[in-house]
Amino acid sequence: MGKDVDFEYWWSLVSEVDRDHFVDGRGSDSKGSFGSDPEFDPKCEKITECDVKGNYAQIFTEKQDGAIGFTDYHVYELLKGQDGNWLISSVFTLLYPPKDSVIDRDKHANLLALSTHTLDFVDCQPNLDLNENTLFQNNRSVVIPSFAEGATEVMEIGRLKINSGVIGIMDFGYDVYEFEPLHRKVEPGDYSVEVVKIHERVAGIKVRLSEKEIAVKWYAANTPSGNGVYGVDAANLAIFDVQSFLGLSRIDKEKLFSEWCLSGQAKLVSMVEHNDCVISPSGFGDGAYPAFWGVNENQQIVSLYIDFMILVKESKDGVYVSV
Repeated sequence: MGKDVDFEYWWSLVSEVDRDHFVDGRGSDSKGSFGSDPEFDPKCEKITECDVKGNYAQIFTEKQDGAIGFTDYHVYELLKGQDGNWLISSVFTLLYPPKDSVIDRDKHANLLALSTHTLDFVDCQPNLDLNENTLFQNNRSVVIPSFAEGATEVMEIGRLKINSGVIGIMDFGYDVYEFEPLHRKVEPGDYSVEVVKIHERVAGIKVRLSEKEIAVKWYAANTPSGNGVYGVDAANLAIFDVQSFLGLSRIDKEKLFSEWCLSGQAKLVSMVEHNDCVISPSGFGDGAYPAFWGVNENQQIVSLYIDFMILVKESKDGVYVSV
């Protein structure tokens, strides 16, 4: 298009394509792609599978990038209109075959075995002196360091089903690499989930593993090779039943996260079983956030919570404490 790009003309062309091929309100997001190779191109995109069920269809494609040797995978979701024409409702782009398991099936048994009831607790990092009971107080006025004063709101958002007793924590919008479950296993059950919010941001999320008891001490909710602090690259963290998670395909996970993004609120979602995962916005966004086991006086687990580091302050010696 040369140096003098007529953006309005380009956008009108893209809008025309979107209008002809997408359902109302959806599009190809191609307005900014005039200077690159097209992401969607029938000349180099091969249809590998069509799955049609009534007025809904999924079309699977592969696209080879000869320059760098990668394969992109697209999944097009289509809806059939009253006029008989098919229109695209969603497009998902993946780096792996969409129907592959999120984790290779031959690794499932070993992953589940990493979590047991009898492992020793791991102390929190020395720069963290955070307190679940301070964080989860309703309707208190708090001055957030370097932010503003506000009132906290604690609410129950539902009950999380953990059938396997094996729990995972991860950024649900990020790819799955060296995933590990939490080192400690809990009793199977469905457990109340609470969040604490301030200024409409989630400051913490908690799974109440005991309905009556309150934690008196906290340990790192770590994985076998981790320290209980979880990285975030897509502004969320999820807590979920690992057995259910292993039952997901890559496109299942992508769709689940995409649907959650439409609300962007802390909410329970269903992977395999009903409400077997909860996804929450992560405080101020990307970063790294600690998770803790809360125990009673007998060292029995009564809670699992993530602190999104909003209601904290840093002491003179560099230790973060709850406010």
